[in-house]
Amino acid sequence: MNQTDILELRSKVQKFIRLFGLLEQTVTPCGFKLSPSQVFALQELEDNTLTIGDLADKLLLERSSVSRLVDALVKGGFVNRSLNEENRREVLLSLTEKGMRSVQQVKERSIEYYRSILNEVSEVEQQQILCGFNLFTNALSKKGSNTNEL
Repeated sequence: MNQTDILELRSKVQKFIRLFGLLEQTVTPCGFKLSPSQVFALQELEDNTLTIGDLADKLLLERSSVSRLVDALVKGGFVNRSLNEENRREVLLSLTEKGMRSVQQVKERSIEYYRSILNEVSEVEQQQILCGFNLFTNALSKKGSNTNEL
């Protein structure tokens, strides 16, 4: 890809981030009143009990950032902290009933939100969008993410 096309791609990615609402820190793109990072954390805990370190690895965030994120989720009643009985120095994170309900609500709202966007294009174009996102995220995963170069 030539330099002009790369700069256009960068511009489109930035526009996507803005239009999709990913810069908003208090609400998800589908309108749920938690930050995207908080929702990502809840989704990771949906079927798993994790340590803060494990959650940080899954979210690709620093442990200190995830610790603050978890503090807010515990305070909001979404996440439980408990000591690991096998390793008393380790704290385990799991969803509360409120956290489980919230994950389900976000899932339902996001399906509606994505459907409303995808209804603007044909089924063929919908598959092209999915394919393009798969290709781009796979390439990004191979490279590793460096948010300083956005």
